[in-house]
Amino acid sequence: MRIADKLAVIAGGIALTGGLLAGTAGTAGAAQTAPQAASDCPSGWFCVWAGQNYTGRMQKVAGTNRDLTQFAVFQNFKSWYNHGASCDFKWFSEKNHGGSSGVVPRGYKETGSVSRYMKSNTWVNCR
Repeated sequence: MRIADKLAVIAGGIALTGGLLAGTAGTAGAAQTAPQAASDCPSGWFCVWAGQNYTGRMQKVAGTNRDLTQFAVFQNFKSWYNHGASCDFKWFSEKNHGGSSGVVPRGYKETGSVSRYMKSNTWVNCR
């Protein structure tokens, strides 16, 4: 089942539908170590972890990304955190900002047993 199908509604009534996250045009990086907490996500970034409870390999992005499929963790993750400094994170189920989409509010984090994915992203509602 697609990630978005599993993310029907997140805390605060934020609805997510479709797949999760993708991109190419922004800045992206992978952590060299296996972070053990959401606080390991640097300020200004959106981070995902391969495992539950912010464990396993971490991948992070800042900026707009048209193709996140080049980053393996974005294609199969179980934890995420929008540690954006001033914006909400908008994900897309397809490359080039296509397909289903949803918004993860600034400061929102979640972990669970369901594997998720995203293929592109942008930042919205900047304050």
